[in-house]
Amino acid sequence: MHRAREFFLSWPLLPLLVSTWAAAVSAAPVPSLFAAVVPDADPQRSAQLAMREVLVRLVGSREAADDPALAGVIGDAKRYVQLERNTTRGATQVIFDGPALRAAVAAAGRSVWDPDRPLVWVVLPALGGAATDDLRAQLNAAAQVRGLPIALVSADSPGAVSPNSANAGSAAVLAAARRAGAGAALLAQSSPSDPQVLQWTLVAPIAEGRWVGGAVAAIDGATDELVHAARELDGAPLTEFDCRIAGVLDLPGFTAVLGSVSTAPGVSEVTVRAVDADQLTLHLKARGGAAGLARALSGDRLRPTGASGDGALQYRYQAGL
Repeated sequence: MHRAREFFLSWPLLPLLVSTWAAAVSAAPVPSLFAAVVPDADPQRSAQLAMREVLVRLVGSREAADDPALAGVIGDAKRYVQLERNTTRGATQVIFDGPALRAAVAAAGRSVWDPDRPLVWVVLPALGGAATDDLRAQLNAAAQVRGLPIALVSADSPGAVSPNSANAGSAAVLAAARRAGAGAALLAQSSPSDPQVLQWTLVAPIAEGRWVGGAVAAIDGATDELVHAARELDGAPLTEFDCRIAGVLDLPGFTAVLGSVSTAPGVSEVTVRAVDADQLTLHLKARGGAAGLARALSGDRLRPTGASGDGALQYRYQAGL
């Protein structure tokens, strides 16, 4: 009874606590999503070249620059220019009007990948100074091309997971990524047959994949999987759930659970229905069904325990993992 009272006394702080937690993890805005610097000083050509780059990042598809449906947008690129200026090196920086360009893409029958994208925690093996620096530079360049926010870390850094841990289960990897402020992980490890070849494993709540190759192959593969999964989720029907979560023993756990559920992929609305001792009851709207919700929460210390007699989904929060 005392715990429930503590929760209710803290109720006015709830919106602030949840918004602070949610802003710190899972998703990151893409810098310069509507801007590009191109090696051409001609205003018409530079606008079209910049538009090709921006559409790849905006739509989330490598084929967007050559998509016949978007040819008119590229041809009329000057129409969407908000700012165009020459650089000191003879190139041109072009910034497009974001809302106008998004509307044009929609009018062409194509969808835009949500600008708030999962921050991908990229864990690299120890390759040696020069090789590691080169790989980092290639990953950052490829991520900029595709509009994928990434955070690079070495496997021997504090808090990082071993690349081999991808084989031990996705929940532990996702939990580590969440602790690092990310919403997905991309793990690199040297191939057993050839140490010069890297194997990549994507671990995300709604996507997974494995690739062999360099930085570009890793970023392209991860981006393609995340975009495909996001579009499938957007197309899934919206369902309402009651969700009971046991094991919420204190205010930090209360806040962490609400933040986890609120930022889970596919969840669009969360309402607190009741707090009873260590059990929190939420009403939420989400896409992807109960199975999709379980996958989305798999890295957030929330374990499904079935459904109650009245149909409510039941979870247990495991603090300290």
